[in-house]
Amino acid sequence: MKKSALFLAALVVVLTAQVGGAIAEDSRTLTGEFVWSQRENRGDLEVIFTPTGEDRWDVAFHFTFRGQPHVYSGTAEGSLSEGSLQGTVNNEDKRRTFTFKGKFEDGKFTGTHAEVGDGQEQATGTLTLAQG
Repeated sequence: MKKSALFLAALVVVLTAQVGGAIAEDSRTLTGEFVWSQRENRGDLEVIFTPTGEDRWDVAFHFTFRGQPHVYSGTAEGSLSEGSLQGTVNNEDKRRTFTFKGKFEDGKFTGTHAEVGDGQEQATGTLTLAQG
C-alpha cells in the first residue's frame, strides 16, 4: 500500500513538472520601454505573455519605478506579431488598475497605458515592446 501511494505521489510530481514546463515553454517574453508622462519617468520593461487561448494571454509586466521593482499582472487579447493588442493589469496589491492598448507593426508594439478610476481612464503614458 505504501509503495503504491509513493508511486502515485511521484507520478503526480512528474506530470505537474511536465505540464508546468510546457506552459513555460509556450510563454513569450518581450522587452521594451515605458514612459510615465505624468511623472516624467521612463524605464525598461519586460513583459511575459503566457497563452490561455487563441490570442489570449496572462501577462506580467516587470519594471522598476522610482527605484522600486514592480510586477503588474493581468490579461491581454490580441496578436503578438501583427495587429492590435490590449489588456488590463493590476498592481501588486490589486488597488490600482491599468489598461494598455496599441498594435504590432513589423514585430514592434507601440501603445499607450492608462489608469482606471471611478469608471474613467486617465492617460498615464506610452510603451514599446519587441522580441527580446
